[in-house]
Amino acid sequence: MKKRRSRRKPIHFILGQDLQSDGHTRVTRGETYLVHGGTDRSHLETVDIVETFSKKLRQEGSPDFKIAVEILKDVLRKKGYDPVSRPDPKRG
Repeated sequence: MKKRRSRRKPIHFILGQDLQSDGHTRVTRGETYLVHGGTDRSHLETVDIVETFSKKLRQEGSPDFKIAVEILKDVLRKKGYDPVSRPDPKRG
């Protein structure tokens, strides 16, 4: 008999790294994400962004990379960040 393969949808997992530091170690883990580092304020902001991004990805049904990037940009804009303000190293 052939073994049945599970046909589960791929699950996304997001790793957030906050590079700001005040000497404390902060780690927050959700079902589909892990956020490490940051000051008290920046860690909470990063967790909020990652949680929102994760929910949007789940609503879209694990979209491809290009769509995921657009979703992330939209989340950042809504949280008050300008995702275009930092130069893209690939653009030179």
